[in-house]
Amino acid sequence: MSERKDRIRIQIGDQEFNVVGGTFQEMLSAVKQINGRRFVSELKVWQLPGPAEEVQRQLEISGYSLEGGAPVASAPPAASGPTGTGGDRIRVLVGGQRLAVVGGNFQDMLAMVKGLPGRRFDSDTKLWEISGDPGVIKGMVEAAGFQLEGAAKIPLGPVPPMEAPNFSGHAAPPPYQAPDFFDEPDEAPEPPPWWDDELAPPPVADDFFDEPLFEPEPPPTRPKPAMAAPAAAAGPAGRRGGDRVRIRLGDVPLVVSGGEFQAILALVKSIPGRRFNGDERIWEIPETVGLESLGQRVAAAGFVLEQE
Repeated sequence: MSERKDRIRIQIGDQEFNVVGGTFQEMLSAVKQINGRRFVSELKVWQLPGPAEEVQRQLEISGYSLEGGAPVASAPPAASGPTGTGGDRIRVLVGGQRLAVVGGNFQDMLAMVKGLPGRRFDSDTKLWEISGDPGVIKGMVEAAGFQLEGAAKIPLGPVPPMEAPNFSGHAAPPPYQAPDFFDEPDEAPEPPPWWDDELAPPPVADDFFDEPLFEPEPPPTRPKPAMAAPAAAAGPAGRRGGDRVRIRLGDVPLVVSGGEFQAILALVKSIPGRRFNGDERIWEIPETVGLESLGQRVAAAGFVLEQE
């Protein structure tokens, strides 16, 4: 395999490193998963909270590594945690209450909100209306590294327990058909040209995507074993459709379905440690997540988990 030249500059304490081992967009996504990260446009560098060994461990989960470690001219300001990221906020309406997503930069939080199932932007009130169980919504926001400000105003019931899927056989799913549309194109134009330039700072506007474009899953090329429908894994009535995202938990191939492709993809991206395998066109999930925990997360988002 040829050596990749893509790299992302980061600072940890008073040392400067490069993140290497993948494409620019994939490594940028991994860096954005680290709590407390902050992009300093004046220095064109991502500042991360230390120690460097912990950052290295988190990057290795996604298959990347750190190189370098040269001291910088002066120690950079410490990267702040979720509660010290400034005044950026996304106004949302959850359970009839006006709340706000806080704890990160505006573009990251906007991308996370757009990935929530059932969200809708009201241009009159300038609010993102998010339907669904408030407890589940709060959990998904916190799983992405942010906070739901004012959540104490609404009752947050516990997520109902779910039995582990019983993969004892199931009829082969229908052939996959890739969607021929983008979700809400009037709200999200094509990514700006600065995406592939690591030296360019992200703009401050709120009308663009800050996540790399996803690739639709190809149709299956091999026959699927007969399986029974997994117990307690079906989503809400009327949600099952043709959109599917292939994942693998350890050595177990699975499929998440039962909703729009973009919403399913956003759920998979929120799983800590997930990594897209470009050769096999599949999202690899760490075994540490656990099958039961994965099933609960998928069901809480309203989708279906099946064995491929």
